[in-house]
Amino acid sequence: MENINKASTNKLSRIINFGFEKVLPIVLVIILIFRLLSHGRTESGAIKIIQFVKLSSSPLPPAQTIITLISMWFLTTTTLTVAMRPHYDLKLVNLIVRFLAIPVYVLNLIMGQATILLMTGVENHLWYTLALYLECGVGLIISLYYFIKELKESIKATTLLKALGIFGLLLIPALPTFFVQFVFGLMPGARTPIDLNFYHRLLIYLAIIIPVILYFVFRDKPQNVIRFMLIYTSCAVLCGFIVNYNLQSITEPWAWPFHLCNTALFIIPLCLIFRLKRLFYFTYFINIIGALFAMMMPNYDDNANLLAAEMFRFWYNHWIAFFMPLLIVALKEFKKPGLKEFGYSLIAFAGYFLLALFMNVYFTSIGHSVDYFFLNKVDTVADKLGQLGKKIFDVNWTIHVRGLTWEFHPLYQVLFFIVYVGLELVEWFIYGEFFRISKSHYDLHMKLKIKRTSHAAYREHLSEEMKQEMMNNEFETKLVLNHFSKKYGANKHYSVEDANLEVHGGEIFGFLGPNGAGKSTIIKSVVGIQPITEGSIEVCGYDVANAPRQAKANIGYVPDHYALYEKLTGREYINYIADIFEVSKEDRDERLQKYIEIFQLEQAIDNKIGTYSHGMKQKITIMSALIHNPKVWILDEPLTGLDPNSIYQVKKCMKLHAEAGNIVFFSSHLIDIVEKLCQRIAIIKKGHILCVENVADIEATGTTLEEFYMEKIGELDEEERGAN
Repeated sequence: MENINKASTNKLSRIINFGFEKVLPIVLVIILIFRLLSHGRTESGAIKIIQFVKLSSSPLPPAQTIITLISMWFLTTTTLTVAMRPHYDLKLVNLIVRFLAIPVYVLNLIMGQATILLMTGVENHLWYTLALYLECGVGLIISLYYFIKELKESIKATTLLKALGIFGLLLIPALPTFFVQFVFGLMPGARTPIDLNFYHRLLIYLAIIIPVILYFVFRDKPQNVIRFMLIYTSCAVLCGFIVNYNLQSITEPWAWPFHLCNTALFIIPLCLIFRLKRLFYFTYFINIIGALFAMMMPNYDDNANLLAAEMFRFWYNHWIAFFMPLLIVALKEFKKPGLKEFGYSLIAFAGYFLLALFMNVYFTSIGHSVDYFFLNKVDTVADKLGQLGKKIFDVNWTIHVRGLTWEFHPLYQVLFFIVYVGLELVEWFIYGEFFRISKSHYDLHMKLKIKRTSHAAYREHLSEEMKQEMMNNEFETKLVLNHFSKKYGANKHYSVEDANLEVHGGEIFGFLGPNGAGKSTIIKSVVGIQPITEGSIEVCGYDVANAPRQAKANIGYVPDHYALYEKLTGREYINYIADIFEVSKEDRDERLQKYIEIFQLEQAIDNKIGTYSHGMKQKITIMSALIHNPKVWILDEPLTGLDPNSIYQVKKCMKLHAEAGNIVFFSSHLIDIVEKLCQRIAIIKKGHILCVENVADIEATGTTLEEFYMEKIGELDEEERGAN
């Protein structure tokens, strides 16, 4: 009965967690999109709030207007952060959801009527009212769930202030395009950024400076932080873009945002969220150059004001379309493209070009004037080329289809396509040089970082105590795989591809997978036995490829197949390893005595290794791996062939090492031992890491680790799956 009650409790807990962490965030995003598409419109089709210029034009008192505008701004930022919270376990983001989201949603509930009036122009607008209050309600429920779930966690005031600072940074890409116009009004005079005047050049410079700053800020951050930043930024700008459309636009395809730079705003977050590599390279090659030309030759009104909502919308959108793909590659979220990826982008571009051509002539023939990709009107690109451009454009071809007149400009359109493809080729070579310089700079940065912290020549003059202190305290105890890939020789297939993993001090981390999955390949690359093909591996802040000596100084390694000097005694062999790692006599004697007692080798430690059994040799291998007290202890199948007593001793040793704040990373096929011993596990199959999970979370679902593992690698029978 007790087991049945426990299973029922676990099932209920699993359902609750699934609802709050999976279902409700998706519902929240859908409601957010619905709200953004429910704004009131003017007769010209613009959103109502754009008609307000300065606070004096508001139907509300100035103070109430400012509070309402700020609450709307905070609402989009908060909703995106809450929706992303289940997928990114980032401490400061978690604090934003727990402590800042609740007051933001409450503020928006209080200011609801004022928000509805500003955004719709009426006091009661059914769809916007429904969406606003639903968004606040669902967001509030999710935030309260996390607040209660993490109630026992203690928080320092300084950490909370950091979270507040991060929230302030998250507000920047979510700035409503109408905010500045509404609060401050327009600048005196036209102040139009056009024809490379001062304001135009300034905005182009910002398009270059912003990604450079972001690159230097985030290049050394963990990949999950980088990924959160990229997805959040692209989604926040997308929210500011889709507010210019409404629900009616969905039924009017001629009003869809099909311009090239507009498509980038949708493609970039989709590629990041769902890892759509081939689609990403379309936006990488095609959208960037389109955005660059759009910024150089903007198509807004010559009298547009620098602070107008239209101006903010144009430059925010084109900045993202221009630099975000470059930043994504520079920060290694996607690999640098080659010839194959360039070919994919050309095929996708040809498809887009033909579709834009067809949509232009068809929608124009039925009375809707559209000009996707500037293929259909003379007053865009052709006009800027002077008389020659106009003459080329005037070469037309008209056909009649079912009473509709389709007009093409074949010479202009074919030349447009050819020139654009040529520019893509030039762009590809420029990018190649850019990333070559970028890589050289990054390599130099890493070398200087290593030189500053642990220059080998400098270490030779340090005392033994100072050497040990440097090794133990310089960097955070961490093992990081960053887009690691490995293939052997001329083999076209990767043994391991795009592996990402982060393990922290104090963890016993289990690495599971069938034979040939890539476990040993990753382990051998971590310890420096074999070179890295792509990506990087860091051990306690040291890059394994660029700083192998420093990385290895922090590693203790127990291989699956070891080779010992069998003519040495156990004590002699361990002392030999201690000499290599420059361990002082006092430290080695203390540690050696501890491990002799743990492994019960008092009678055998001074005998020759050649006389040892398999289990005793395994113990000597483990002791030699721990004699320098490594921060990262890596074991490849350490328990194979050991008797129960020896397994117990090894497990005890692993627990002690992790309790001291170190990492214990081991691969094993003994899943029941992994389940009892590890806090987290990763499962790998055919060179791809399928998942990284907390063992406690798996057990909370009522599933054993063995069942979870078998289901993940696809070897659990349908009948067994149904029974579970």
